[in-house]
Amino acid sequence: MTMKIKSWFTVIFFLGTACFIFAQENENAYILNVDKAVALGLENNVSVERSVISLKNAETAKKYGWNSAAPSLKGGVSSSIPLNSVSDTSVDLSVTLSLNLTANLFSQIKNTKNAWEQSEISFRQAVRNVEKSVRQAFYALIYEKENILLQEENLKNAKTQYENNLVKYSNGRLSEIDAISAEVSYKQKIPLVEQARTTFQNDLDSFKQVLGLKIQDKVELEGSLDDILFLGEITLEGMDFNSDEVKLLEKKLEGAEISVLDGKFSAYAPSISSSVKWNDKIYSDGLKNSSSFSASVSASIPLDGVFPWSSQNIAVKKAKNSVNDLQLQLSDAKKDFLREIQSSLRSIRQIQESIKYSQANIALAEKTFLMTQEAYSRGTKDLLTLQNAGTTLLNAQVTLNSNILSLGKTILELENSIGCDFCSLTKEKK
Repeated sequence: MTMKIKSWFTVIFFLGTACFIFAQENENAYILNVDKAVALGLENNVSVERSVISLKNAETAKKYGWNSAAPSLKGGVSSSIPLNSVSDTSVDLSVTLSLNLTANLFSQIKNTKNAWEQSEISFRQAVRNVEKSVRQAFYALIYEKENILLQEENLKNAKTQYENNLVKYSNGRLSEIDAISAEVSYKQKIPLVEQARTTFQNDLDSFKQVLGLKIQDKVELEGSLDDILFLGEITLEGMDFNSDEVKLLEKKLEGAEISVLDGKFSAYAPSISSSVKWNDKIYSDGLKNSSSFSASVSASIPLDGVFPWSSQNIAVKKAKNSVNDLQLQLSDAKKDFLREIQSSLRSIRQIQESIKYSQANIALAEKTFLMTQEAYSRGTKDLLTLQNAGTTLLNAQVTLNSNILSLGKTILELENSIGCDFCSLTKEKK
């Protein structure tokens, strides 16, 4: 029994080693700035790929939107063998060319074109949303990376303080309570650093998935929060912009209006059918062969549309209701669009002011910490005051970075909403 367990452990060990080696051999290393990350995201993102498929389908439908008016060609072969006279055996050959024309052809072509235009807008939305998400996630990781550095620096300072206090305590120049307090302060910061590292690694793995990379791939990010720090004025004066959401609703409204037209054609418009048929009958004796050629044209006018309870009439009424509903949605969407723009501009100005305050607060906190540290070394300040000064400085640094990240995300949201190129609102003004 013991030998079997050892054998299983040996197998598991070798399998685990093989898997590890395989993973190591198949990992890639990437050094990514934000533009490279965006390029990878657009190349590999599933939502973009699905939008490409939908766009191709809509483009094909638009290209052949006239196909309902295409002529239909049918051919047939039949044979008959009378039981009483084999000589009367015959073969019938027939070819029929038919064409059906309805007024719906016009609305069908317009509908396929409208569907393609909607797919174009949806595709553009998918691409822009992926780029926005990648940019925001990239700088969120930069924020977390810088937060790790701040936490590590804070931990390093706490460790140095703890070690210095141990020496002072050993020399009898510090009370036991202060020595213990320094130890507790130092050890309390260890899990904070580990938590920051774990959060960063988890978010980095999610980021790899968005970019279409393997989890075992190594990724190094190039950039800093200063890249998205912009304290100048953002104005939209003179810009021609519109919302993709509004554009999509406009196209949906246009499609609903086409549906009304299509319903009216189905209910009231005539349809024309024509056909040409050739038939050839061949007998086995070759003496009684016969051919025929015929053509027909017919027109029909639907009468159900005159009755208010008919299915065609009800379909037209439903289509009109859809038009009214989309008109209300479009009106509301335009108001929301303008309101969101103004809200974003106000938020940007508010965050910029917060950043300016945070920058000043950091300068004050750094000066306070250094003065408190010097006073503590002279014995004129206690340990708790020094710890509070360090915490204040750390919080000020974290708050500044958080505000810069919020500013960058808000600007990206605004650029995405108005449909301009990302970073264009700040690029020329930096």
